Amino acid sequence: MSKVSIQTFLQTHANAFLAEHSLPLFQHKALWSLQYCRTSVMGSHADVCENGHIENVYYNSCRHRSCPQCQHLKTDQWLRRQQARLLDTTHHHWIFTIPHSLLPLWRFHQQSVQDILFKAVQQTLRLLANDSKYLNAQPGIILALHTWGRNLSLHPHIHCLITHGGLNGQGDWVEPKRKAMFPAKVMMQLFRGKFLAALTETFAEADLPAKQALYASDWVVHCCKPYEHGDGVAKYLARYMRGGAIRNGQLLKADDQVLFRYKSHQTGKKERLSLNCDDFLKRLLQHVMIPYKQTVRCYGLYNPVKADALNKAREHFKQSPVQAFVEFDWVAWVRGKTTKVRCSQCLAEYRNKNEEI
Repeated sequence: MSKVSIQTFLQTHANAFLAEHSLPLFQHKALWSLQYCRTSVMGSHADVCENGHIENVYYNSCRHRSCPQCQHLKTDQWLRRQQARLLDTTHHHWIFTIPHSLLPLWRFHQQSVQDILFKAVQQTLRLLANDSKYLNAQPGIILALHTWGRNLSLHPHIHCLITHGGLNGQGDWVEPKRKAMFPAKVMMQLFRGKFLAALTETFAEADLPAKQALYASDWVVHCCKPYEHGDGVAKYLARYMRGGAIRNGQLLKADDQVLFRYKSHQTGKKERLSLNCDDFLKRLLQHVMIPYKQTVRCYGLYNPVKADALNKAREHFKQSPVQAFVEFDWVAWVRGKTTKVRCSQCLAEYRNKNEEI
């Protein structure tokens, strides 16, 4: 029995889906890439040792950020880059979510609404960080966009990783006046107001749902318990930066129906969901990110242009200055995960040479 995967499912069902549905070009490209990743269609490359021996020939990866089988290197690169910059202090993990009544607007205007979402969260945090009642300093902030619930439903939200404290105008590290740093209710109200204000400025009244109801309702801003270090949250975010909304290991069946498993946020238990092929592909494609749009943005001390301020904060925690990150390629990455450092031909020649001696 062949192994179930997103790729094998698309290879047998994508063409029929495309014949019945009109899709934007970037979703067409995503379907094509995921179908043919690491197949002969993508071409190939050779693994050659330093002595010129060809050890293996591999098909090329598609490199699409929604591909569940070829994004491990990029994910690891992102994580190590963030880990090298994190301050050795307590971090908070907050999640900002927009109401479901705004989902139709997201579907038809994702590019604009995505920018508004990032802007509203960033402005909320900056306003509270600059307030003398709470901090009056500049923290380090990483914002990461996710668009899915665990059952592949459309659920746009931003994960925020933020330092517990920041650097003030005099270059000193200061702790917030509250254990929770910022009050959740105030964060929610500011986030709601700034999001809706930007939405009103961008779209005509006819495009928007009833604003009065949106202003009257509480929006979800979930505040997790503080973490002693940001590393754990960074690892959590890295799992979802690339590779798409579902992993191959979640698929249990993928023929005329697709059956997959997930852990429910509501019940905390592992559950299963069965969808017909069309519904599954519609859910999958709504989470393909728009090309060249950032899904992770860094502000405050974690903004790359704030290197001097970040290093000043690192002095407080007795950390060395941030070094320029050296990108590693797939060869170095693979060798870091295996004990094999010599090709089979080199090893055979080495053994023969020693036997002759």
